[in-house]
Amino acid sequence: MTSRASQEIITTLERRTAPMQQRARDRITRVLAATEKLLASTSVDTITTSAIAAEANVPVSSIYRYFPNVFAIYKELFETLVAQLHARIAEIMENPRFTSWRERHLQVMLALRKTLDEDPAYRPLFHLMLTTRELRIVKEQANAQIAAYLAARWEQGLDGFHDGAPLAVARMAAEIFTSFETLTSGEAQSEWTDRLFAEATVALERYLSAYLQD
Repeated sequence: MTSRASQEIITTLERRTAPMQQRARDRITRVLAATEKLLASTSVDTITTSAIAAEANVPVSSIYRYFPNVFAIYKELFETLVAQLHARIAEIMENPRFTSWRERHLQVMLALRKTLDEDPAYRPLFHLMLTTRELRIVKEQANAQIAAYLAARWEQGLDGFHDGAPLAVARMAAEIFTSFETLTSGEAQSEWTDRLFAEATVALERYLSAYLQD
């Protein structure tokens, strides 16, 4: 990366302190919302802590009180958005309305597509997770989290799991699941995006069909 933001020295991605008062928590929410808005509307190269502070209408010093650099803000925003996606996946997997694993698989893929379609900040944010060395671990941790959730299901024999190591299969499934995000993270919506989504959906279904049954 050659952006102005990348010129910051990344010493840590962790918050400096946890907000104790509601006012402070509200300020962090504004900072994350401002970052999301900027990612959706401007080039990543122009996003700095000063730009985020201006968009959020807060002093730059208040951002540095909680976040050591702009990448720490990206990390927290990504974790927030991924947690929302994972919650939707869990709702689908545990919804009795879907009676077969193939139905659940399709609904999970559609939930991912909905996130990408409805949140214009998600693609550039995911692209940052891929292209910034210090942020790659955050993406890897997100994949490990959803894999652990799936493995826990499959260790109980849910979804008709058979003939495999639950965690190994879950880790590979998570990688296939996010391959669509990886391939389209730097692109705008296009016919090519639709084709890649269809291919990723088929690839994951065929992989899982070796281990799941209704």
